Amino acid sequence: MSLPQYRVVVDYVSEGEVANLVKGYVELKGRKVRFSGVAYGRFGGQNFSPQFSAAAKRALKALVENPDALEEDLQLRLVRGEFDAEPRPGEVHHHQHLGQ
Repeated sequence: MSLPQYRVVVDYVSEGEVANLVKGYVELKGRKVRFSGVAYGRFGGQNFSPQFSAAAKRALKALVENPDALEEDLQLRLVRGEFDAEPRPGEVHHHQHLGQ
C-alpha cells in the first residue's frame, strides 16, 4: 500500500539552541492537516518528532488508509529536510547560523 502524494510545509520554527519547536502542515487531497513537534539538532540532523492533535488524527484517518505510515513518512521527510518553508501570513522569514 502506497501513500498518496502530499506536500509538507513548515511555517513556524522557534530559535532554540539545542531543540526547536516546529509547526506546519501536510497538504493532501486539497486539505491541510496541521502538526507540531520538536526538532533536536538541526534540520537534516538527528531527530524530529511530529505530533498531530486528536482532531488532526481524525482528519488524517479520513484522507489516508494508513495514517501511521503517513506519520512515519512525515518524520523521515522532516529529518531529511524535504519540506517547503513558508512563513505564516504577516510573518517574515528569518534564520540564523551558529557563530553569528
